[in-house]
Amino acid sequence: KVVTALARFFRISLSRGKSIIPVRDELEHVRNYLMIQHMRFKNRFTYEIEADEDVMELASVKLILQPLVENSMLHGLKECISDGEIRVRARRVGADVVITVTDNGCGFDTRHPHTGNGKRRSVGMANIAERMELNGGEFRIFSRIGWGTCAKIIIKGEMKA
Repeated sequence: KVVTALARFFRISLSRGKSIIPVRDELEHVRNYLMIQHMRFKNRFTYEIEADEDVMELASVKLILQPLVENSMLHGLKECISDGEIRVRARRVGADVVITVTDNGCGFDTRHPHTGNGKRRSVGMANIAERMELNGGEFRIFSRIGWGTCAKIIIKGEMKA
């Protein structure tokens, strides 16, 4: 299972050099990543991926979800006392695609330039925000200490795969 997931993970990572891929492929990429990490960390967290069927063939910026899920695991769930949960959801809102990555981790203060543990915010999050802006989309993050984090990607309707 791990070898198959890893092969699929790398296949989608390459995507023949394309920077815009179908939502279906982006979700498959994050599914493979989560499967590998789930086995690696001995089932210390659960995950769920939900997507409306009508968004699957629409466009997504490639490799936009995996860093969000990785941050949930490394920063949000690392210090959890309870079992960690990660939820990825893709749905259509009007002409846009909205994808959220939510965790039940420790959360952080989004008003402060540093996370709760004094470390600078992830370069990955700045990269995602910049890539979304360059492609006419949006990136938002909501978090509350003790409650977890929700990262939201908004893909504008005019973006094509």
